[in-house]
Amino acid sequence: MEHSEPVSSYEEALRRLDLVARRQKGQVIYVYREESREEFRDEVPLSRLGLPDPLERALEAYGIRGLYRFQADALERYRGGEDLVIVAGTGTGKTEAFTIPLLEDLIGRREAYTKPYAILVYPTKALARDQYIRLRRLAEGHLGFRVAVLDGDTPRDERSRIYSSPPHILVTNPDMIHYGLIHSQQIRRLLSNAKVLVLDEMHVYKGIFGTHVKWVVYRLQRLAGDLRFIGAGATIGNPEELGSKLFGRRPSIVWGPRRRKGEAVHALVSIGSGSRWTLSAAVIAALTKMGLKTLAFVDSQQMAELVARIAGRSYGVRVGIHRAGLPADYRRRVEDEFREGTLKAVVATPTMELGIDLGDLDAVLMVNLPHSFSSYLQRAGRAGRRDNPGLIVTLLGDNPIEAYFTRRPREFFAQSPDPSYIEPSNREVARVHLVALAMQEGLLDKSTLPPELAAVAEEAESLGLVRDVRGKLYPDWGKARQYIEEQGGLRSVGPQVTILEDGKKKIGYREMPAALYDLYPGAIYYHMGKLYLSVKLNLERMVAEVRRLGANVNFYTKPLYTVNVVEILPLESRDLGPLHLVYADVKLVIMVTGYIVREEYTGRKLYVNDYKEPLKWSYYTKAMVTRYPNPGITSPTALISGYHALEHAIIAAAKPVVGASEHGPRRNKLSFRAHSYL
Repeated sequence: MEHSEPVSSYEEALRRLDLVARRQKGQVIYVYREESREEFRDEVPLSRLGLPDPLERALEAYGIRGLYRFQADALERYRGGEDLVIVAGTGTGKTEAFTIPLLEDLIGRREAYTKPYAILVYPTKALARDQYIRLRRLAEGHLGFRVAVLDGDTPRDERSRIYSSPPHILVTNPDMIHYGLIHSQQIRRLLSNAKVLVLDEMHVYKGIFGTHVKWVVYRLQRLAGDLRFIGAGATIGNPEELGSKLFGRRPSIVWGPRRRKGEAVHALVSIGSGSRWTLSAAVIAALTKMGLKTLAFVDSQQMAELVARIAGRSYGVRVGIHRAGLPADYRRRVEDEFREGTLKAVVATPTMELGIDLGDLDAVLMVNLPHSFSSYLQRAGRAGRRDNPGLIVTLLGDNPIEAYFTRRPREFFAQSPDPSYIEPSNREVARVHLVALAMQEGLLDKSTLPPELAAVAEEAESLGLVRDVRGKLYPDWGKARQYIEEQGGLRSVGPQVTILEDGKKKIGYREMPAALYDLYPGAIYYHMGKLYLSVKLNLERMVAEVRRLGANVNFYTKPLYTVNVVEILPLESRDLGPLHLVYADVKLVIMVTGYIVREEYTGRKLYVNDYKEPLKWSYYTKAMVTRYPNPGITSPTALISGYHALEHAIIAAAKPVVGASEHGPRRNKLSFRAHSYL
C-alpha cells in the first residue's frame, strides 16, 4: 500500500496522473484550463434594487451585498409578471436568482394569500433537503417565513403540522406531487393554494422523466389554477422550448454564467490497451493519496460497485458507493461522511450529478464519457466549488465517440450545452397520467383533455383501467391503484424487482428491464461493497433471490442477450436521401440467453454459460425505424459484418444526440437496435 503524498500544484497532480495512467497502459493526452471571473465582477448593490427594507437587511445578514447582473435581471422580469427559466452554471447563484423575487413577493403579500405561496420542486429527496437547509437560513431565520419539506421521509406528526398550518414555502419532489394528487385529499387541498411553482435543476427534466414531470405539472395546474412558473437549471441548450413544453406556455429566459468563479483543469486520459475499470480504480487511489477529495462517475450501478471494490482490494483506499437501489440511510451516511471529509472518495452513478452540497470537492473523475456534453458540464461543475480550483479527469476508450475526441480534443471543449427534449405523446407515460388524473378528479370529460392524453383513453379502457360513459371517463379504482403501483416512481422505466438475500431479507431493488441484465441466474451482483450470486429471478413475482459470496471472488459476469422488435406503430415519417425514416412506438422483447464470465482486473473471458430456456421481458418505447439498402456487397459475411459495424456506429452517435446510453447492461433509459434486412 502506497502512502499519501499531497500535491502543492495541479501541474504536479497532472504529472502524477500521467505516471499512474502509463503504468496501466494509458496516458494523459490533453489538458484544458478553464477560468471564469469576468461575469462575476459587475454586481448591482442592494441599495439600487428597490428591495423592501426587511429583505435588504436579511440579505446583508446572510452575507449578500449585491446581486450579479443575471440575478437582478431575474428580479425585474419576475416583478413584470413573467414566467422565468434561469440558466446558470453550478455554484453561480441561480438559487438566489429565484429565491429573492419570491421573498420580495411574500413580503408584499404577507396577508393577501393562502399558504403555501410557493412550491419548490427538486428531482430528488436528498437534493430537496439539502436546499431546504439553505432556504431556512434566509427565509425563516431572517424573515420569519416558514419553510417545510414534504416527501416520503417526512414524519407523520410533521405532515399533520404541514396540513393544519401550511408553510409559506413547501419543498417537495415530483413523485410526492404525483402520488399525493392521486391518493391524498389533504395534499390536494394543500397544493391547490399554491401561486408559484419552481422547478429547480430543470436540466434533469428531459426524456422519460421530463415527460412524466410535464404531466405532473399539468395535473397540478388543473388543480391550482393559474400558477406562475419558474425553472432553473445549469446546462440547458434549448431553455425556451423545454420550458414551453413543461409549463404549457412560453417563458422568459434569463442567462447567467456557465460556470462558477475560479479555475478548473480538465484532463483527458486515453485508456490505451488497458482496462477502464482497473485504470479508474488506480486514478481514484492516486487522487485521494494526493490529498484530493474525489468523486468518480460511472454509468452503471454494477460498475460503481466493481470500481470501488478494485480500489479497495488493490490500493487500500476506502471508496464509498452512491447509486440507486441502495437503502436511503446508507446513501445519506455516504453523503455525510463525504461532506465532512471522513470519506475521501466516492464512486457514483448520476445520483450525485445534481447540486447536493458535498463540501469542498477537489476532483471529479468520469470513468465513461457522459452521454451528453450537458451532463459533462454538470458533473465537472461539482469540482472546485467555493472558489477552489477543480481537477476534472475523463477516461477515453475506443468506442467511436470517445475515439473521435481522442483525436480532436479541442472540439470536445468547444461544444455548447445540448438541447433537452421531452415527448408528451409517449403512450406509456401518457397512459399513466390519464389514469392518475382520472383518480385525482374522479371523472374526466374527454373533450377537456389534451390530445396526447385523449389518444390513450381507448387503450386505458381496454385494459380495464377506466370506463368511458358517454365521453366521461371514470377510474376502475381497484385496477387503477394496482396499475399505478406497478409502474413504480416517475424515474422508473419498468416495475421494481425486490432483491432478497437467502429468500428472506430485503437488501435492495432494481428496476426492469435493468434487473434482467443484472440479476439473471448465475450473475455476480455487487451490493454495498459485498458480493452476491443471483440464484433465481422470478419475473412474475418481481423478486430476485441472491446468496452472499466470500470476498475472494476474482471474476464478474455479463449477460448474453438479444433485443427483438415485435411491433411497430408508426407516428410520423420523412425521407432523408435514400432512406425512409419512421418515428414509431415499438414493442421490444429482450431475451437473456446466458452469461459470460470475465476476469475481474483484465476483463479476459473465462467461460460462457448458455441457458436451456431464455429469460424474456417485453415493453414499449420509441424508435427511429429505417431500411438500409443493400450496398452491392455480394459476400454474406462481409454484408452482415458491415451492418453490425453500422449498428455500433449508430449506437455511439445516438448517445450524445438523444442523451441516452445504449440498450444493455449499462443504462436503460432508451433502447437502440439496428436490424438488417437482407
